[in-house]
Amino acid sequence: MKKSVIVRTRYAPSPTGLFHIGGARTALFNYLFAKKNNGDFIVRIEDTDIERNVENGVDSQLLNLKWLKIFPDESPLNPGNYGPYIQSERLQIYKEKANLLLKEKKAYRCFCTSETLEKNRKKSLKEGSTPKYNRACLKLTEEKIEEKLKSKIPFSIRFKTEDNKKIEWNDIVRGKMSVPTSALTDPVILKSNGIPTYNFAVVIDDNDMMISHVIRGEEHLSNTPYQIGINEALKINENIIYGHLSVITDETGKKLSKRNMGLKQFIEDYKNMGFSPEAIVNFMYLLGMSTENNKEIFSLSEAIKNFDINKVSKSPTTFDFKKMEWISSEHFKRMSDTAFVSFSKSFVNIDLNFLKNKENEIILLFKNQISYAKQLNELIEETFFKPEKLSQVLKKHPFLSDSKTKEIVKLFLKKINELPNWNINEIVSIIDTLKSQTKKSGKELFMPIRVFSSHKSHGPELAKIIYILGKNKVIENIKSFLDNKEK
Repeated sequence: MKKSVIVRTRYAPSPTGLFHIGGARTALFNYLFAKKNNGDFIVRIEDTDIERNVENGVDSQLLNLKWLKIFPDESPLNPGNYGPYIQSERLQIYKEKANLLLKEKKAYRCFCTSETLEKNRKKSLKEGSTPKYNRACLKLTEEKIEEKLKSKIPFSIRFKTEDNKKIEWNDIVRGKMSVPTSALTDPVILKSNGIPTYNFAVVIDDNDMMISHVIRGEEHLSNTPYQIGINEALKINENIIYGHLSVITDETGKKLSKRNMGLKQFIEDYKNMGFSPEAIVNFMYLLGMSTENNKEIFSLSEAIKNFDINKVSKSPTTFDFKKMEWISSEHFKRMSDTAFVSFSKSFVNIDLNFLKNKENEIILLFKNQISYAKQLNELIEETFFKPEKLSQVLKKHPFLSDSKTKEIVKLFLKKINELPNWNINEIVSIIDTLKSQTKKSGKELFMPIRVFSSHKSHGPELAKIIYILGKNKVIENIKSFLDNKEK
């Protein structure tokens, strides 16, 4: 009986930049696939491209994954039995494997200088052919090789791609794939400085870490035949399964690129704006994933339950910021009031002490209006710090200057003056009583009360605004407008 596969997926970023939305989508899909199949999700760091590594690149990856609540079973922060989980700590392992391939004649030393290689590349382009290594060093005799080694001429190690062969794999996203080796070159697997290239290191890492499925972006399709070839040559991990996710595009149809600065693309950006991690995960889940019954709002646990690799699209998927805002707003609406205040409070940078410890109530006023928490500042500023002038309001709404309208406001003023208990229920009761007494409703009732009480012609729920402003402030506002005394 065939032994069932133990699912182990991985996310293997290089610290050459901050945590990009594309990388985050890849990490999420690997996590969901692993958890759906009772497997493990591993994070390792591919930091051998030393010149391109950026400060805080590793922290951005690991800490933002944690913030998204995508918790790896093994990583540099919580290592398991298959480490090290950082490539720069594994250099001796790559060297041993490269020397093994040399010994078995499946790889060879290349003494060509970078100038020679660049000259040959330009020549191929000029002739209209795909640049490939011309295998000049494959033809060297043993004597010539020994001579160059004794002269201490620097060399890299190249993998010898088999001739006249098709490399095939069944991609779990794209189906049957096939590449003739005639389309490939002999890739460098170990540079002259002892640093492995991506396609070599990743094969060894995936094998050593018992990775069963490699799910990654479409841009890695060209790497797959090389990795399969190296796997076969080393006789390791030959049953590994590949899947390549669709490219993410912007709204113009161009591939989402770190160089496209018109759109925020890093998880850090959205975190700092005050998007919730649940909303970002939900949005990324829909980037290339079809769902049943057009359902679009998911928790992480629901995403795990519903994840199906067979429903991942092969076609490009669009990064729609407006949709991300909508998803985020829906998650805020579903939060408990306590959770919403707890999440949002740190994003409010306006001093609200003048409203006498009603910060929580103020934040909750806008719970159903925002897409990200930093928007609270603008809404609070507009509602409480930018009163409208009476003359401007009357110009837009002339009926507010009618004597009958003012009588409604005076009656409201009298009733709140007599109110012994200042709470929302009592304020609502007064408004309901006025509705019954004056036979007015809708705009004719609510707008005069709002304008004279808050000096704003629109805003959040009326009774809540009046309660938050406080009895004294509301009375002051009403009297100033009734007396036509603008501040």
